[in-house]
Amino acid sequence: MTERTVVPTPMDGVNGRDVELLRLLAEGRSTAQIAVLYSVSGNTARTKIRRVQGKLDASDRAAAVRAAGDLGLLPEPGPPEPQAAARRTTS
Repeated sequence: MTERTVVPTPMDGVNGRDVELLRLLAEGRSTAQIAVLYSVSGNTARTKIRRVQGKLDASDRAAAVRAAGDLGLLPEPGPPEPQAAARRTTS
């Protein structure tokens, strides 16, 4: 019998709360906004963000969001909202 080696993947350990946090990061939410949404301190929010980055082997927020997208953890971005598009064209 041969022994099988298990290689950890970036999705190992990523849970539903992590995916929610990644969605907030993808939306461009700040650490302060995330702290308020989770009812935690800014330091705790930073720690949560760093831990999710670590689970995805990402060096920063943008890399974590890219990795989550590549892994199919985040929905595909859709077209911009009509209000946002209208604001950009009238400026």
